[in-house]
Formats: sequence, C-alpha cells, structure tokens
Amino acid sequence: MSCHLSRLASHVVGLRRPSAILGLAVALVLFASSECMAQRRGMDIYFVDTEGGAATLIVTPSGESILIDCGNPDDRDADRIAQAAKDARLKSIDSLILTHWHNDHYGGALALSKRIPIKHFYDRGIPDKLADDPNFPALIAAYREASLGISMSLHPGDLLRVRQSLDGPALQLKTLSSNGEVIADAPGAPINPLGSAFEAQPVDTSDNANSLGFLLTFGSFKFLDLGDLTWNIEYKLIAPTDKIGRVDVYQATHHGLDISNNPVLLRTVRPRVVVFSNGPHKGANPAVVSSLKGLGEPPAVFQIHSNLDNPEVNPVAEFIANSTEPDAGRYIKISVAPDSHSYTVRIGAKGKAHRFTTH
Repeated sequence: MSCHLSRLASHVVGLRRPSAILGLAVALVLFASSECMAQRRGMDIYFVDTEGGAATLIVTPSGESILIDCGNPDDRDADRIAQAAKDARLKSIDSLILTHWHNDHYGGALALSKRIPIKHFYDRGIPDKLADDPNFPALIAAYREASLGISMSLHPGDLLRVRQSLDGPALQLKTLSSNGEVIADAPGAPINPLGSAFEAQPVDTSDNANSLGFLLTFGSFKFLDLGDLTWNIEYKLIAPTDKIGRVDVYQATHHGLDISNNPVLLRTVRPRVVVFSNGPHKGANPAVVSSLKGLGEPPAVFQIHSNLDNPEVNPVAEFIANSTEPDAGRYIKISVAPDSHSYTVRIGAKGKAHRFTTH
C-alpha cells in the first residue's frame, strides 16, 4: 500500500456517506498516513576526514547526493569518500561542487571518479592559471579528465536544482558567494547592527577569497558551508544587511583558521552546532574557538581531529572523530529528521547520537 492510498480513501469519503464505507475510508487514511510517515526520509550530511581538507557529502530525502569538495589528490581521501557513499547506500554522486581551486578541496576528483560515478560537476569557473599553486596545470587537467571537460559555473544567487520529496519540507541549496562577490541585499532589509564592529584584514589575493559558499535549507533546518572564504568577503554576507540569517549547523570556514570565521559573521549566524573539518595540525584555531565560546549561546563543537598543537581548545573526546595519529579516518554524520525540526550528530556510523532541535 502506498501514500497515494490516503488520497483514494479521501475520494471514497467524498462520494458516499454510509457509515460502513466511511469507517473503512477513515481506516485507510490512518493506515496510509502512518505508512507515509514510516516511508518519509530525512537528510544526512557526512563530514569526511580528509586530513585538513574538505569533503562534505549531503544525501537528500529523495536519495539525491551532493558532494561539496573532494579532498586531496590521493587514494586515501577518495577511499574515505567512497566508503561514506557506500555507508549512505549510494551508487553514484549526483553532483560534485568544488568551492575553489586548492588541492585539498578539488584534488581528489579524478581518483574519486574511478571509485564511484559522478554525474554533474559544478565550480566557480576554471581560470587560465592560478598563482597560488604550481601544481594547478596538472590538477586541473585531472579535473577535466574526471568531468569529461563539462562543468557548470555557479554565481551568487544560483540555486542548485534538487529533487523535492512529495510529502516532506522544501529543500534548497543556494549559492551565497562566488569569485569574491556575494548575493545582493534584499530590498528593504534592515541594516545589521552587528556590522559596525567590523575590522578589515589585508586583502586576500589567494583563491580562498573566491570560494563558493552555500546555504542549505531543509524546512526549518539550515546548514552553512562557505568553503575557505576569508574574513573581508565573509563580512559582505552579513553587511550592510544580513543575507544568511541564523543557522543550525556551521561548517567552520577554512577548517577553522583565523583568517576566516569573522567574529561578526559568527555573532550574526549564531550556529547551534559547529563542525571543524580540521587536521591534527591545521584548523580549530584558538582564536576561532574563543569567538564561538563568546557567543550568547555557545554552540556544540565537533572536530574531525584533535588539535594536537593546541590541545586546550579541544572539546570532550566524544565530540572528536579522530583523536590520535595515525587516525581511523572516521567521519562526523548529521541526520536531520524527516520533519526537519530536530537532528542528531554522531561520530562514525554507530557513534552516540547527540540530539538538537532547530531554531
């Protein structure tokens, strides 16, 4: 029996009124409704361990898969992403989105494509050259091989086309930033009073400042991933008006380095949960951790790795996926309920579930 049975039962009620038929129709509605609830799926987000790179796998309620970044150009990261996809029961990656052209975010594209099919490729546009990385010519050639030379550029305001579930909350993945530009202020939006505390840093000429940034909305659940976007461009997202709003989960920008994670942005989006896609010697910077702890409602912080250089900033052990070197390559998994009103965070596939409600 399918969810469509509820519609059939309602039709029967509309046609005839005898008590026996009415009772049968009501029973069918209740049975079908309970079955629909059992069949409805939530959304999962996997933060894969790429040793201080990034690979964030999103599996929507319809079973569609979106991978934001794909780690370093080696077998290790490709194997770990492929394992997360296997755990998610995926046979392919529907969309691979690359936030920018640094090897710890896009270098694994070719290796990954040899492990699992990738259907669509998205990026900020391919530059002719990249001063940041002398290996760019070889790595971009590998990316073109993986994508068969076909990819789509994303711009501020673009929405990735995603399948909607018939009975669940609306799902949207919006591009917030690209190539140093951000989405426009909404007409009539109020000035963000927190913006007056901004102090600029020197202009960032690296490709980090060009990062694609995204806001994923599933009903009342909001997830913010800004790639490696840096301080001054982050500010443009929340000033003069706030273009993001409060979020539930924030993937700490740039692995949690302090040339990103502008405190004005953190005070504006006020996440309930923060995930550091850090390495044992990269990210989870003490200044960023201090800014998060200073929020009115400090978020729960989860880390892919212990910070071995500054262990005093680490959360309790059960909030850390990998505590030693060499590590087990465990991921952090967020599971959002089908109604979008709550979610759990766990280490690996079977770790303890830490429960949160959406704002």
